Amino acid sequence: MRDPMGSVKDVVVEKKPTETEFGEGYFEFRSDYSVFDYGAMPDQIPGKGEALCRMSAFNFTELAKLGLKSHFLDFIKPNRLKIKLVRVLYPGKDEITTETSNYLIPLEIIFRNSLPSGSSVFRALESGERTIHDFGLDHMPKPGEKLEKPIIDITTKLEVSDRRINWDEAKQFSALTDEEVERIKEIALKVNDFITKRAEEIGLEHADGKVELAFGPDREILLVDACGTPDENRFLLNGFHISKQILRDYYRKTPWYVKFEEAKKGLPKEQWPAPEKLPEELVNAAGDMYKAVCEMWTGEKVWGASLQDSISGVRGFL
Repeated sequence: MRDPMGSVKDVVVEKKPTETEFGEGYFEFRSDYSVFDYGAMPDQIPGKGEALCRMSAFNFTELAKLGLKSHFLDFIKPNRLKIKLVRVLYPGKDEITTETSNYLIPLEIIFRNSLPSGSSVFRALESGERTIHDFGLDHMPKPGEKLEKPIIDITTKLEVSDRRINWDEAKQFSALTDEEVERIKEIALKVNDFITKRAEEIGLEHADGKVELAFGPDREILLVDACGTPDENRFLLNGFHISKQILRDYYRKTPWYVKFEEAKKGLPKEQWPAPEKLPEELVNAAGDMYKAVCEMWTGEKVWGASLQDSISGVRGFL
């Protein structure tokens, strides 16, 4: 059975999970992309799906060596991850308690090492949604500011739009104990540390990223979804974004973005305006960026892509 898993990959279920046993299946990564919670955008980025798949497989393998367990079982070339499956239970339907097991924790755990231009932290502060103290800061940050220590932010999953919440809300929303909250923070910081170090080894800055987690049949916390890619994480090279932020930045300059943001405030998703396609040159340059980062990250040459050439190709559109 094949189901869409977000906007960029499908999950193929070979064995369904139960409360007491993992299921089994695989992710098939597509070359679609999504920005602003719109869903799949009108273009495909060549090589993107395979690049994300290869990077996720590499990261899950390396994180296992550090004692962090995940749902990852195997990499199937060119764009599949063999995985253990857990159940998807929806908050607010009395399906989840602190005794429930083998389910996706309906949170995104976000770690931030710096606050580059485009970070949602600035929008949250400017709108009054959050204060500097909510983020553990003692002053109003500036774009590009590096943090003395990482901060952790959380949003909901499995809702129409993700909501930023605090840890007390997260405990209730996801049926977590105090000990599980601390374990989630510990896992997130360990993943962040690994990704930050790997990025530094290849000459990139790791600004921020996210992890998704699940409870196994024994309620042990596992890493799930994809991990440590330019879609889940924001990398920079001398201040230039090496992530799908480049696609967000392009669309923010278009008339569609203004109409889209207005539509999100009051219209159902099926009535949101459709975006225009990207210029072909930008599509190809973005694909080369994903390929080049993957090759640098994993140390395996697949396409022979150049990061500097891809940056030059992207820069002209931003």
